[in-house]
Amino acid sequence: MTDILPVGSSPLMSSGFGAVVTGGTTDPATVRTLALSTGVVVAPGMRFTEDEFRTFVAGLGDTVSYEDDEAAVGYGFTDILHLFGDRDQDKVITGRGGLPLHTDGILLGTQVDLIVLFASEVRELAGDGATLVCDQIRAWHEMPDDLREVLLRGHMEYVALERGYFTTVPEGWYPIPTFRDYGRVKSLNLALPFEPGDEKASWDVRVPGMSAEESARFWTRLRAHFSQERYLYEHRWTEGDLVVIDNQRTLHGRRGLGTDASRKLLRGQVTLDVVAGAPGAVTTGI
Repeated sequence: MTDILPVGSSPLMSSGFGAVVTGGTTDPATVRTLALSTGVVVAPGMRFTEDEFRTFVAGLGDTVSYEDDEAAVGYGFTDILHLFGDRDQDKVITGRGGLPLHTDGILLGTQVDLIVLFASEVRELAGDGATLVCDQIRAWHEMPDDLREVLLRGHMEYVALERGYFTTVPEGWYPIPTFRDYGRVKSLNLALPFEPGDEKASWDVRVPGMSAEESARFWTRLRAHFSQERYLYEHRWTEGDLVVIDNQRTLHGRRGLGTDASRKLLRGQVTLDVVAGAPGAVTTGI
């Protein structure tokens, strides 16, 4: 993490993870640099129409878009996904329930370097609908050896349950590597399972070669490790908040929405070119 933040910004956590930028205006280059060097950037008081948000996302890198053969992914979105808390019980990712910590693009096999979220509307939230961002690099280096050894086996097995969103992935269980390295930082490539009490799951994951009971115990302990206060930033949304997350350095998730709560987020994703010596170089990773 960077030790020197630009004027008008301050760290989100005492560890140096994350940065908050004040003033209500900022440029994509500054946000990109801060996100790559600190893991997550929060900029409150922003004002975007959807087209203006789309332009901002494009200024961060190459926009990830699902078109042509992938046009049905995510219920038909292309570049900007509406996370509006859909009340359709079959829709999980765009719905009202929580999401476990995960890596964007993991089930679809898509490279995503930055995740861009903007709160266009917020009502009656309190702590509902909060976005969770985990400093996975620090969590990895401080992980108990027995948990680390399971991850070092190299892959987990996943099944996509929300077929209306994951239209292009295999049916049934399929393996996904536990690590990824797109040239900036080697990091964990994971989506934790939904908890037993969750009303609806978008995916499931298991540890190959373990019984269902052993696998469940592993995920419970891994979830508890990642969820420690020292690793986890919880963003409670207010209207106009912009949050940009480095998808290579972090895992992220969300808390569910209460009955009267409403928060409408726009989400974009971008991919960056591989640049030697860029912030977050391989030597700082796993």
